[in-house]
This record gives sequence, structure tokens and C-alpha cells, in this order.
Amino acid sequence: MTGVGRAVPQKSPPVRLVMVALVGVALAVVAVKLSAFQYSLAEVLPRTQYDVTLHAELDGHDGEVRVRTFLPQSDARQVVMTEQNLTAAGVSFSSEAVGLNRVATWEQSSAQDGQSLAYRFSVLATPVRYQIDPGLRVPDTYPASVRGYLAAEEHIQVDAPEIARTAESAGADHGTILERLQAVFALTSGMKQRPFKGTTDALTALRLGEASCNGKSRLFVALARRVGVPARLVGGFVMEPGVKRTTHQWAEAYVAGHWIPFDSTNHHFAELPERYLTLYTGDEALFRHTSDINFKYRFETETVLVPSPKVKSTFRFFNVWSLFDRLGLSFMLLRTLLMLPVGALVVVLFRNVIGVPTFGTFLPALIAASAGETGLWWGLLAVLIVVVVAATVRRAFHRLQLLHSPSLAILLAAVAVTLLTTALVSDAVGARKLAYVSVFPVAVLAISAERFFLELTEKGARPAFKSLLGTLFVMAACWAVMNSLALQVLLIGFPELLLIVVAVDVYLGRWIGVRLSEYLRFKRILLPRAGGAAP
Repeated sequence: MTGVGRAVPQKSPPVRLVMVALVGVALAVVAVKLSAFQYSLAEVLPRTQYDVTLHAELDGHDGEVRVRTFLPQSDARQVVMTEQNLTAAGVSFSSEAVGLNRVATWEQSSAQDGQSLAYRFSVLATPVRYQIDPGLRVPDTYPASVRGYLAAEEHIQVDAPEIARTAESAGADHGTILERLQAVFALTSGMKQRPFKGTTDALTALRLGEASCNGKSRLFVALARRVGVPARLVGGFVMEPGVKRTTHQWAEAYVAGHWIPFDSTNHHFAELPERYLTLYTGDEALFRHTSDINFKYRFETETVLVPSPKVKSTFRFFNVWSLFDRLGLSFMLLRTLLMLPVGALVVVLFRNVIGVPTFGTFLPALIAASAGETGLWWGLLAVLIVVVVAATVRRAFHRLQLLHSPSLAILLAAVAVTLLTTALVSDAVGARKLAYVSVFPVAVLAISAERFFLELTEKGARPAFKSLLGTLFVMAACWAVMNSLALQVLLIGFPELLLIVVAVDVYLGRWIGVRLSEYLRFKRILLPRAGGAAP
């Protein structure tokens, strides 16, 4: 018979065994992928896809109109993934290959004022950089297909005496091909940048000593041709998120069978960044249209991360990225799903080990995931605005002594209205990053505002704002970790590593140590006094 009050020994849970098992399984799967399936982290790196929409507007005055432009083509540097004519019915559209270019034409017999045209395409581009052999000499002859790029044109006055004298004074008329191109590039890239409207020919750019991109590029082409290096103009625009109403021109020189890019305006010698989009080759105007139709255009560009094509062919075992791609789900969603457990671990570290107060355990990580669209500082500002405004509204309705559920419904509406108002104001003042605040999770912000209000009423202003600042601080830490490209790539290729995150959570779940904040607060009691005597 068991005596009264006798303690029954409790068996210690196998925490270490669980942690070892989790880590072991994760590392074993990684080893199998690396050895048996030849996985490579370099192949997991996401690609930036540029989604571009060309918008054009014109006043047709009920007459016949015709608009011509150029469409991008796939080549070794850029790949057109998708494209679609978005112009409304009633406007005929056609595209055809004309020489080296692809020409699009819109026509309408009776166009109204305010007629709009639109065309959308997606592009994967690759940066290129060439190393020119320093020993290459100008050849005695070129292929027939290239010789035309040594001749003079209307706006590229190769035979003008001033062009010849400039090439000679710059030292571009002798030496290797590399030395000649370096001399031409140094002269044109050193010119003052001036945004001229219309066409600036090579001689005008030379005489003024300043030019826009088309003037500098024409002068580069004229000088390069003058010293025996075939060259041509290339046009397009620089793809950057947002709206752009300006295009760009640069040059290409023919060296050892390759057309090598040179941009004197942005100082790119024998290289082009990823964001350059080629629309046409030659001395062309991007748009030609019926006269007197009050024509306007703009490019709207958005970027999205997409799987590298190599992932689909080489990653065959437990490939979550390929799964999301087949289902048509975005990379952002995949990244959020994989990084949220990591963000939650960061919150646990700050709350349980360091002792930073926050509104809830997972709220900072959830908000940080949404701040990927706004950026850190705009995200912090957005959370601060929404929580303070919503809590103020909650305090105002608190005087009505409403039931809890209706009060939360009102708070949810306040958060939604604040998000929309902030987005509208941000867009109006040009703060486009802050305008993305509308993607923030309404329920998460509503809960944060409710907890801020409760602490404000129950504990006072100081504890409430301390928790608010702690939430913002931990959110910033989560954002920094969750937006680490290296960590994202690692988890995309090896999602089983999340088992290690779980193992750390298991360890912290048994944490009984002193928090860092408590240690700093009570260190005089915890540490012995000088001389080794305890207090």
C-alpha cells in the first residue's frame, strides 16, 4: 500500500532525443540531395522577371490613325516569356519581322479622342560582360553583313572632318581594337549629360560637348566606324519598377564575331546590366504615328521573383519550388511559408531569452512577412500609424460600453480604413513603397491595436508604448532575417532544414534560464560583490 503523500517520480521527457532525431533527419535528407541527386545551391537562386505594360493614349479626332513601335525579341541576353495585346476591340493589331527588328502596328479607321493602346510582356534578362582580347588588331576586311556598319548615315557623319580630327586627337585612330574602343568610350562617356528632346546627331553632340543618350551613342558609333570598328545603335529602355516615360539608346561594336554593348551615358564598357531591355537595333525612333494626334505613352514595370529554369530539370526530389510553379502560385507565397517558422523562432528568442515584450508571439513575424513589399522603414511607419490610429478609434468607442465582439468588428473596420487611407495618401505624395501597406494583414494589425489599447487602459501609457516599441524592434529583426536571400535560397532548395528550426524551438521550449533583460535588471543581486563576498 502506498503511503499518503509519497511522491511519484516523474519521467523526464526525451527532449535531447527528439532534438537529435530532428537534426539527424534534416541532415540526412540534405546529404541525399547533395550526393545522389547532385543538388547545387547556385541553381536555386531565383530569377527576376520583369512584367512590362506599354500604355499609349491618343486623340484621333474621329479620323484614321496608325501607330508603329517595336516589340522585344528573345536572344542570348533576354527571353520573352509571355506577351499579350490588351487593346480593346475595334483597333487592328499586327506584328511582323522587319530587318533585325519586330514591328508592331495599331490601326483604326475612326479613332476617338482618348483612345488607348496597351501591350504587355514578361522578360527574363541576363547581365552580360565581355572581355576583349587586348591583342586583337583591326582586320583588313569584314563579312559582307557587317561592312555596312562602317558607312556614314544621315545622323552618323563618319566622313566629317571634325569626326576624323576628334578620333585622331583622342588617340583612337591607332592601336588594338581594345585601345581604340577605350579611347572612343573615354571621350563620349566624359561628355556632359543633357536631356535634349528630338534627334541629336553625332556632329551636334561633338560640337556642343554635351548630349543625351542618343547623341552620345551616335557619336560613339561615328568615331568607332571612323577608326575601323563596325558599330550600330541599339534602343530600348531600362526596366525599373514603376512608371517610365523615357527610353534609352546605347551602342554595340562588332569585335571578333560578337556584337558587344557600350553605354557611354551610364558608363557600361563592354557590358550591360540585367535590367536593360532591347527593343530595336539601328538608328530608329521608338514610335512613329499619324501626325497631330496628341500621342502620349508610358511603360509600367513590375518585378517578380520566379524559379530558375534549371530548378525544374535538376531538382527532382522534394522540390517545393517546382510544385508552386506548376500550381501557378507566386514565389512570394512560397517564401512566406518557408520563412515564417524562422521568423517565429526569432520572436521566441527575443521574448523568452532576451525578454523583449511584444504583442503576441507570432504577430511581429507575420507583420514582417508583409513588410517585404514596403521595405523595413516604411513597414515600421505603417504599423505605427495603423496601430495608433486604430487604438484611438477603439478608445473612442469604448465609452459607448459596447460588447466585445462588436467592438472588435469596429476595430477591424478602422484598421481597413486606415490602411486604405494610408495607401491613397502615400500614392498621392509619391511614397509608392508606403502605398503597399494595403497588403498588410488586417486581422493581425487589428489584434495588435486591440492589445495596445488593452495595455493602455489596464497598465498605462508607459508599458503600452514599451510593448509597441518592442513589437516594432522584434519585427525589424524578423524582417532582416526573413529577407536574407541566402537563407531563402537555402530553405527553398532544402526545406527539410526547417526540422532544425523545430529542434531549436524544442530546446527553447525547456528554457528555464534567466532572461537577458532580467539579468541586466538584477545583475547586482546575481553577481557577487567585489572581493568575492555574496551580498
